[in-house]
Amino acid sequence: MATDRRFTQTREDFAAEDLRQMKMAQRYQRWIFSLLQPYLGSRIFEVGCGIGTMTQALLERAELVFGIEPNTACAGPLLETLGTHPRFVFKPWHIEDCNIDLLLSQAFDTVVCVNVLEHIEDDASALKLFGAVVAAQAGRVVLLVPAVPAAYGPLDEALGHHRRYTRRSLADLVERAGLTPRVIHYSNLIGLLGWYYNARVSRIARHSDHQIQLFDTLVAPWAGRVEQLIRPPLGLSLLAVADSGSAARVPVRVLVREPAAAAG
Repeated sequence: MATDRRFTQTREDFAAEDLRQMKMAQRYQRWIFSLLQPYLGSRIFEVGCGIGTMTQALLERAELVFGIEPNTACAGPLLETLGTHPRFVFKPWHIEDCNIDLLLSQAFDTVVCVNVLEHIEDDASALKLFGAVVAAQAGRVVLLVPAVPAAYGPLDEALGHHRRYTRRSLADLVERAGLTPRVIHYSNLIGLLGWYYNARVSRIARHSDHQIQLFDTLVAPWAGRVEQLIRPPLGLSLLAVADSGSAARVPVRVLVREPAAAAG
């Protein structure tokens, strides 16, 4: 039986435990970063740092990474590793708590949001904020989100996912935020098959070490190269890259978080 963490995720240790478990999938993490890398600028606002898995890779190429992460179970390990890094700035914010003036002063050219948008109840308002903070630099928003609503299962619920996306629903969301989508495509077809099995057949609510190791050893080394040549019609994830475009003229509505809700 899965625990529904959509509104409690940032007050629990589950996310940090899951991220530590996923760190063993080093080939998969490199694959994810390879999807993002062509679209990264030099001044990055990372929404949802987690325990710093992606942050470390971003810092290898960026002049500044400004990260937010509201879950204290994640922020502790993150700061132990990167807290003194000279090019890393950290704030323990929910997206709803962001200081807009401070963000605008940082001259970001890129927002990176990897497997986080699905945790935010008001994803539309979050995307408007993302566009606004990079608009002055004509920057871009780089998203990776879980795909295929039919694959939503106990693990999504346990992780605090409000939703999984389709290409159309994500494109519509991006456009409604005043952003201009440039790239939207599925990734990781094999991973989707495994996730769907877990969601509909085994009904697991926690990642399996065995499955992670199997995927990282047998699938991740070649799947990314294949998908560069042939884009899959579906996948576990969707990559979206959007230009800020008219987002500079979209008012940033102050997000209001209900007392029981939390965005991770």
